[in-house]
Amino acid sequence: MIRDLIEQFEHSYYDKINLVASENVSSDNVHYALQSDLNHRYAIPPKEERHPNIWEYPNQTLVRQIAGETQRLACELFSAQYADVSPLSGNQVADIMLSNLLKKGDAFISVSAFDGGHFTTDVLAQKYSLNRLDLPYKNSEVDVDATAALVKEHNVKLLFLDASMVSFPFPVRELREAVGKDVIISYDGSQSLGIIAGWGFQSPLTEGADFLHGSTHKSLFGPQKAIIMSIHGRDSVLGAKIFQRIVPNFVSNAHPHHIAALGVALEEHRDFGAQYAKDVVANGQRFAIEASRRRIKIPGHRKGFTKNHQLVIDCGSEESATQAFENLEFVGINTNMVKVPHTNGQRYGLRCGFSEVTRRKMGGNTLVHIANLVADTIHKTRPLAKIKREIMSISQRHREIGYTHEKLAAQNLVKTAYRKN
Repeated sequence: MIRDLIEQFEHSYYDKINLVASENVSSDNVHYALQSDLNHRYAIPPKEERHPNIWEYPNQTLVRQIAGETQRLACELFSAQYADVSPLSGNQVADIMLSNLLKKGDAFISVSAFDGGHFTTDVLAQKYSLNRLDLPYKNSEVDVDATAALVKEHNVKLLFLDASMVSFPFPVRELREAVGKDVIISYDGSQSLGIIAGWGFQSPLTEGADFLHGSTHKSLFGPQKAIIMSIHGRDSVLGAKIFQRIVPNFVSNAHPHHIAALGVALEEHRDFGAQYAKDVVANGQRFAIEASRRRIKIPGHRKGFTKNHQLVIDCGSEESATQAFENLEFVGINTNMVKVPHTNGQRYGLRCGFSEVTRRKMGGNTLVHIANLVADTIHKTRPLAKIKREIMSISQRHREIGYTHEKLAAQNLVKTAYRKN
């Protein structure tokens, strides 16, 4: 039965250490929201905010209160004027942004796949017949002057900052000054939202971006959903192009259980996000320092390796990266195999993230230990079976989730069970 397979998957969790940068672990509070009766219901905008042919639904008062509070929290944490929590995924958000902000033939700039950009953007550019240009880099950093020249030469309408592999902040303030006020800057924070919310990375909307958006389950430890935020109001000229077209053009039911779960995660970020973001970055840097000492090549060492939740290990050839990925998976260390950014697709490696291990209260010497186990696995200096046992031991010692209101969650669950009985 499928339930048996689910149980096998669940039971294997504490045999492993997950360093996949695009994944995280949610609290019991978030799971409570996902498993609530909201899971079976609809979230429909108020009459004045929806298409006239969309039917009215019952039970919307509390659903709209939940959505409103979630949007308010998002505006507070990300310095936005307006937030929309209707989108269902990061890919859907990219579609919403590009199809509504640009028209056929328009030029826009985004991050090349060779520099860590997301694969979806190029596909969408072709779908909508847009002229996509690569964001210029020089010595692995955004070339602001070259970007400004490209904007002028091609009459670029939009800067779409969509890096999936990003260890350091974008120069948003410098880009805004260089390209002027009329070019739209849209910042995909799918990877970085949890660090941004903890005021530990950068603040795109206060630095000059028009929009901040992305999926909500990576460094932000919410459900698999998405959000769009802006310095522009819903009824502004630019805001209307996005916020008045999400429903029903892209979403009919915004999934109220996911909205509620996102709201709970944002409450956790409000209360614990600053420490969480600080600890995530510190853990990544601690890992990088120790791994580098063990002859693991990690770009960005002159800038401290990372200021975000992730970094990349450079393995060299595709064969070497494949072997490292497979050996690490065997011992129970999960990573992503990727092309190393800023190497023109010629070098391969592993992307590692530190959100989930931080959430599981791994830090300090534990991260040093994990870095050594990664090095031992890649260099094959110890039997993989012995490393696997050490990984299981570490994982099983770290079962508790931090940065959450777990006592409150337990009380709520007890009260709910009592009411049902």
